[in-house]
Amino acid sequence: MKNSTTARFGAAVAAIALMGAACGGDDSGSSGADNAEKKAYSEALAVALGSDADFPFDEKETLCISEGIVDVMGLQMFVDAGVSAEDITADAEFDFPDLTDEQNTDLVNVFLDGECVDMGQMMADTMMEQSDGALTEEQASCIGDGIASSEGFGQVLTAEITGADSTEADAAMEDEILGLIMECDIPLDSLG
Repeated sequence: MKNSTTARFGAAVAAIALMGAACGGDDSGSSGADNAEKKAYSEALAVALGSDADFPFDEKETLCISEGIVDVMGLQMFVDAGVSAEDITADAEFDFPDLTDEQNTDLVNVFLDGECVDMGQMMADTMMEQSDGALTEEQASCIGDGIASSEGFGQVLTAEITGADSTEADAAMEDEILGLIMECDIPLDSLG
């Protein structure tokens, strides 16, 4: 399938924005040249992602996420697809093979494992800002952490990344959010 860099990974960010450790292998046998190439791809991807105004992460978080994405996909996938670091920075179109289920899960974990960004806190901050004081910090943290750690949210992100039909995942996520609203003692009238 043909995807631009920001479209491929921007879909996951869009899901995160709407809602408010990669396991790519062992680097112990990597050469200095591989590490330099990995760094070049990671930095290029960080530039591409960071240039998207909707990408809600700071420079350090974006680089960490980019490194995780390169770890998950592996350098060879970029080479096999004929994609250079310069292509990524230029937002060129390129073909990638479909990711395995394990790679999809690992890609979602780049966003959710807490290594690069505290997704629960990011969601809580967004909800506090959007609620105009209707939510307490405790309520916002409760629902933000609950969403970030939920299985449904991971499924929604996976569907967004892969372009799969997310109807079932969306429905499961809605059910989880309703449960969290009750669990976190959020008055329904505070939701607007």
